[in-house]
Order: sequence, then C-alpha cells, then structure tokens
Amino acid sequence: MYHSFLSESGFSMQRLASFCGVADAGSIVGAAKGDPVRQSLISRQIRELESFFRVELIRRKGRGLELTEAGRDLAAIGRENFKGLADYAARCRNVALTLRIVASNSIAHWLLLPRLKKLALTCPNTLFEIHHEQTREIVTTTREGTYDIAFVRKDALIGGLRSATLGEVGHSLLVPKILVKKAPKTIASVLKDVSVALPVGGRMRETVERVAARAGLGLNVAVSCSSYLQAAQILESEMCAVVLPDVAINRLKVQCYRLPLSEHYSLCLAWSARNANTRPALANVIETLIRECRIG
Repeated sequence: MYHSFLSESGFSMQRLASFCGVADAGSIVGAAKGDPVRQSLISRQIRELESFFRVELIRRKGRGLELTEAGRDLAAIGRENFKGLADYAARCRNVALTLRIVASNSIAHWLLLPRLKKLALTCPNTLFEIHHEQTREIVTTTREGTYDIAFVRKDALIGGLRSATLGEVGHSLLVPKILVKKAPKTIASVLKDVSVALPVGGRMRETVERVAARAGLGLNVAVSCSSYLQAAQILESEMCAVVLPDVAINRLKVQCYRLPLSEHYSLCLAWSARNANTRPALANVIETLIRECRIG
C-alpha cells in the first residue's frame, strides 16, 4: 500500500523531519537556527510537502507563521512516527529511550516527582523529561505529540486523547496552628481573624471570596500568589493562611489546621491515542503511573 505512496515525488522522511522541526520551533528561522541556506532548504521542503499532500500546511501570521489544521495533524503524525523509530533504535542499541511527561507545577511537584524513583525502577532504561504547562497547552501539545503523557483535568480533555481517571483533587484552606488559639470550625471564622494568601485569580480565589461575602466579611489578603508552590512557601513561614491542593498536605512540614473547600476536580492521566499505537514502550509507563498516582 505504501510503496505507491513513496514512489511519488515530493515526500521524504527528511522533508517530514524538517517540517516537524518548524512545528516544534514555531518558525523556519528557529528550525534553521539562523542559517539562511538551511532556511531556504526548509521553505522549499515545506512547499514540496504541500504540493504532495495538496493542502496548505503553514500560513503567515503577522511577522511569523502558524500551522494550519492540516499542518498540526501532519506534525502530530510525524512526531509519533519519529518517536516510534527512536524507541526502536534505543531498544536495538540498548540505550535509554526518552519519554516526556507534562503536568501543572503543583501536580508535578506533589504527585509525580515523589513517585519518580519508583517509576524509574519499574521502567528501567528510560529517561524521563518532566515539563509544566497551563491546562490548555497541556491537552493540545499532548494530542499533537509534543508530550507523551499528561496529567490534566478531566473536564479539559479533547478528542484524540485516551485517558484514565486518577481521582478527585480537592483544595483546602490551611491555617498555621501558631496563628490561632484553637482549632477553627469554619472557613469564615478563619477569615475573620487571620490574613490569607490567595491565588492571583481563578476558581479557588472566587470560592474563598464567596465564603467571605456570605459571612459579611472583608478579606484580609496578605499576598496574591501566581502558583501553589509560592503559597506553600508562605505557609512554611507561618505568615498567614493559604489555599493549597490536598495532594500537597502530606508533604508539608508546618503544623496547621485544614478546612476543606467545596471546589474540586477530577484528575486524569492522558496520552495521544495514535502515540500509544506507535510506541509500545508507553504502555508500561502508563500502567505504572495509573497504579502509583491514584488519589484517595
């Protein structure tokens, strides 16, 4: 079937690799590393691929470029097949294969990294790359093959991804014991007497603001944080109360009271359906992560 396909002019693995390089770098200049001769070659190779597939793969956007939908699909197919070949070469040469895992900073820090040693023992001869992104980038880049495995909210999943639910991630208001005389019974009682560090924006801040509004309280916000890792550092200093995901609680050293918030979400492990089909080595890693990272 593929013999007639490959007999046509305009397609080659080198052209596909160049196109994937542009997709990863975000520009022809970046893929060519500033070499004008290389830039000219890559531009010609992309035109040849467009002629071969009879679709537009890239389009100009301002002073740069962006992939079309067809271009994103081709880049995903290319990445998946090149990774499959790289895995095969690693097995034949008995060298480590590389797997890229992406998650939010907090999930990587408190859920994945503490289990990385056991993952490495269960999946030997594997080099793990750990990356962090925002939710929207996590799902799109995993579907397109930039990352192999993702930790992501279930309500953010998109087509083209397989997934397994790991459990519910809750959030709590954590109060250093040194700041209160006795264990608080409600979040409102804490907000009345203790300053708090809150996320800069988002659902958790809105949840705490609603609790304060219902109780007729004005929030005493000591710090606005752009990450939960910052909030954890503030909690360790015992400066004020903070909001953290419950996956962080067992990793904290400071003595504190915990008051659960109503906001929570389902966390999933996700991976590209096509990537799993072309990379058998993924199966063992996925199975281990599902087993070791279950919540609750």
